[in-house]
Amino acid sequence: MLVPPLNAKTTLLQVLGFGDGYGLELIERVKDRTQGRVVLHQGSVYPALRSLERNGLVESYESKPVPERGGRPRIYYTLTGKGKTVISEQLEIVNSLFNEEVLQASA
Repeated sequence: MLVPPLNAKTTLLQVLGFGDGYGLELIERVKDRTQGRVVLHQGSVYPALRSLERNGLVESYESKPVPERGGRPRIYYTLTGKGKTVISEQLEIVNSLFNEEVLQASA
């Protein structure tokens, strides 16, 4: 069954609700949490994270330098208060779309 893709920004906000993360880690988190049904690519993740930061939904911070990155730090992202409000609103909207009757009717 083909499932329409989720918006990268919405998906990233939701997985950041489970804790801070850096780009590749967030890509893996999405893949793991959706059992491989949703796969984000670096080409969409990094622009989405920058956009979320510009809109005040996430903040970034640097880790200590990482040897496997040639001494460069990783850039981590965390939800802001505004971002937490948005993910709560998103969940409420999605939950209002799906209820037991709809799920039973589609089975």
